[in-house]
Amino acid sequence: MSFDRKFVCDQQAEQVLMLAKEILGDSYRVIQVINLKLFENFELTQAKIEANIVEISDNKAKKLKIYGEGVGLVDACFDGMLKAYEKDYCSLISISIVDFSVSAHLDSSNTRQSDAHVSALLRIKNADAHEYAFECTTSSISHSSVGAVQEAIAFFINAESAYIRLYRALADAKERGRHDLIERYCSQMSTIVKATSYEALVSRLKSNKVS
Repeated sequence: MSFDRKFVCDQQAEQVLMLAKEILGDSYRVIQVINLKLFENFELTQAKIEANIVEISDNKAKKLKIYGEGVGLVDACFDGMLKAYEKDYCSLISISIVDFSVSAHLDSSNTRQSDAHVSALLRIKNADAHEYAFECTTSSISHSSVGAVQEAIAFFINAESAYIRLYRALADAKERGRHDLIERYCSQMSTIVKATSYEALVSRLKSNKVS
C-alpha cells in the first residue's frame, strides 16, 4: 500500500515506537484506513463513520470494518477504533483526546490554495496522565485527521504488545538467572510502561487472559 502522507510524533512517543519496533520485529502492527464513509448532522452535532481497515502484522494482512459515532470526524473515528480494539488491548480503555488541531501549509506561489497540504495534530492522554502527540500531513483534511487517529491507536497497541513480550522475557530470564538480561528488560520496560495501562495489563497477564 502506498499513501501520500507524512507522519511524525513527539520525542517521547518516538522513543516508545522505536523500542516497540525493535522488540516486536515483524509482529509490529501497522494499521491503515483504506477508505471511509462519513455522515454528519450539523444541526445535531453528530457524526457517524464506517471505515475499511487493513491491519498488517507478521507479513500478513487482515481486513476489518469499523463503525463509530461522535461529535465530529475525529471523535467518531476514535470511537470506532476503540470499539474495534479495546477488548484485546486494555491500554486503550483509559486513553482520551486532550487536543486536536489542523493547520494548512499554504504556498504563496499557488493561486488556488484550497489544495494545500494539511497537518492534523492529535494529543492523547493515558490513565497516568502521560501525553503523546501524533501529526499526520496529507493533501486532505479528513485523511490527515484519520491518519493521526490511526497512528495514535497503533502506538498504544504496539506499546502494549511490546510490554507483554518483555514481561514474559523477564520472567524467563529470572528463571534462568540471567542477570544481564534482567537488567536490560527492566530498563526497556521502564520506557514502554509509560504508554500502557500498567496495573490493568499486569493483572491480565497474571490471570493468563492475554494470549
